[in-house]
Amino acid sequence: MRRILAVVVLFACASVCRAQDQTVGAGKVVGEDYYFNHQEKAGKQFHYIWDDTANSGYSKFGDVFKQDGATLASLDHAPTRADLDKFSVYIIVNPSTTKTAAGGKPNYISDADADVIAPWVHDGGVLAMFANDKLNSELEHYSILAQRFGITFNIDRRNEVPNARDRSPGTFKNLPDHPLFAGVSMIYMKEICTLQVKDPATAILTADNEQHTGTDNIIATATYGKGLVFAVGDPWVYNEYIDVKSTPGLTLENRKAAENLAKWLLSAAAPPAAK
Repeated sequence: MRRILAVVVLFACASVCRAQDQTVGAGKVVGEDYYFNHQEKAGKQFHYIWDDTANSGYSKFGDVFKQDGATLASLDHAPTRADLDKFSVYIIVNPSTTKTAAGGKPNYISDADADVIAPWVHDGGVLAMFANDKLNSELEHYSILAQRFGITFNIDRRNEVPNARDRSPGTFKNLPDHPLFAGVSMIYMKEICTLQVKDPATAILTADNEQHTGTDNIIATATYGKGLVFAVGDPWVYNEYIDVKSTPGLTLENRKAAENLAKWLLSAAAPPAAK
């Protein structure tokens, strides 16, 4: 009898937890850029997008948002205010370079784009900016937008991991007290760029630099008007690394951090202003 009761209680708790997860994203839309990041393989767009289910995609991260009750969307052109008003959260990942862009023709972020996106954030939008290292992401133009919020993507490359059997060079531990890291003891980021941070932005994850001469900013956030900005120098939680396998002595918790991040972004967001 006790065993049956315990099972019933656990089932009830699981149902409540799922319902709570659904609540945070209810009525909210997470839109991802498919324009500034536009890479193709065999004539089809791929790499860091919802639709890509291979290691290169963001389909698993998209599933995290959907588990929280949110709806996914994408945008294949430069955003207008009308476009952004259909989103609660807008995500830009790894803007393409001439090397990676479809047809070798990247769509650079411009001042005009920043003039559209920044006011949307100011009015309550939530913007998540994921970059990459200097060899794989267009950072100079990306910073035109990021600097509106006090963030600059440094044109550098940190956390190289020469051997996947030892992932320790790509780890961060002793994580700060922040909702992103609740219940997380270690995360993994491979080949990233660092950040410059000034008001109104704040670094929420820092680490001694690899030359042991100072401190690097790894993740930053900014409150901008009624809105929120999140920035990190890596695509980070794409399919290959959202469930990255731990190596001996390392407990890598990107999945838990991704779940925390989705909830945190959704909690700060409102349902879209337009349908």
